[in-house]
Amino acid sequence: MTEEVRAAVQKYVDGCVAADPQVVRDAFDEHATMWGYLGDEYVSMNGYEFAANVVGTAEPAGETYAARIHGIEITGDVASAILDEEQFLGANFRNHFGLVRRDGVWRIVSKVFTTV
Repeated sequence: MTEEVRAAVQKYVDGCVAADPQVVRDAFDEHATMWGYLGDEYVSMNGYEFAANVVGTAEPAGETYAARIHGIEITGDVASAILDEEQFLGANFRNHFGLVRRDGVWRIVSKVFTTV
């Protein structure tokens, strides 16, 4: 089951790398929300807004982009995962994802993030 959660987060990564808003949107549950910090600026939006307004307006990630998924924990049909990203949109991020398995599919329901 850990690999299924990893694959759900990897879908998010793949969409960000390709600057493909549809892939990122598919990684999120329709009710997903995110909160976090870009430097000192507090940001909040839903997953679909992030896909359309951030990923959809970005260029594909360059050679300096790197992502590492770690810290996966699963309890029944809920999970958490930590994703570190280097050089995504010119910054480094730590993302804490909450995931839910519904109808057999893992999707991101929350993202809490900060630049590091």
